[in-house]
Amino acid sequence: MISISLSWYKKLLIYAFVLLLIVVLVSAIFFVRSIVHVKLPHGATLHVLPALDNKVHGAVIICPGGGYSYLEKWFEGYYWFPYFYLRGYIPAMLEYRMPIHDCYGPLTDGTEAIQMMRKCAKEWHFEDNNVGFVGFSAGGHLASTMMVLDNDSVRPDFGVLFYPVISMKKELTHIDSHNQLLGSDASDQLENQFSNELHVSEKTPPAFIAVASDDKCVSPQNSIIFDKEMHGKNRLSELHIYPLGGHGFVCHLRSEYRIQALDDLSNWLRNRNLE
Repeated sequence: MISISLSWYKKLLIYAFVLLLIVVLVSAIFFVRSIVHVKLPHGATLHVLPALDNKVHGAVIICPGGGYSYLEKWFEGYYWFPYFYLRGYIPAMLEYRMPIHDCYGPLTDGTEAIQMMRKCAKEWHFEDNNVGFVGFSAGGHLASTMMVLDNDSVRPDFGVLFYPVISMKKELTHIDSHNQLLGSDASDQLENQFSNELHVSEKTPPAFIAVASDDKCVSPQNSIIFDKEMHGKNRLSELHIYPLGGHGFVCHLRSEYRIQALDDLSNWLRNRNLE
């Protein structure tokens, strides 16, 4: 009897696993087929998951990292679509161009992306005054660059920055991102122009910033200085420094503080929508 029961129990587990796998595969196929790919004027691509109903209230433009030399499109891009969609935000991943001989290329792509999202807000059922930028690492530099723009029509309504590159000053920046974006021989003037901590103003939108204190790739001082400048201009900024995790910690399933960071972001997004 015991051996028979164990045999049936094993079969039940196998059937349950197969059923779960089928559900996951069907969901993945539906997810991929639902994504709209929008070509922007200068060659970048915006990958958008439109709303299936009217329960969304905003949108996020996700900028993957990659040191301005490539894009980590999966773990810092598509991976985040379900997270934001389930919290009421249409996710869109910006596949921005690499800055080959043109340090303004990614910024141009960012401005075209937010213009496209706001243009399509009615069609995709979200509020055009609730569009944020989400940036990871070097993508966080692009996102924060968008945040400090003077032009109201292309500046986002909020920003979410994960372990971001903020500054292009050599003593603070991620040097590979610096060299890819500006070149190794960039002038002080050009470095200052792309050092976003220097351009925080009374117009800079609210920010959520998450970084691990043991990040050896991008110095947490980037986030600390940006947060300090935000508060100095009386802007809303919430900085979370987690003790462990290293670079990319929110994308690592085994990271000890990943869940806490996601919960902190969920609370921040919820509180924004209640204001």
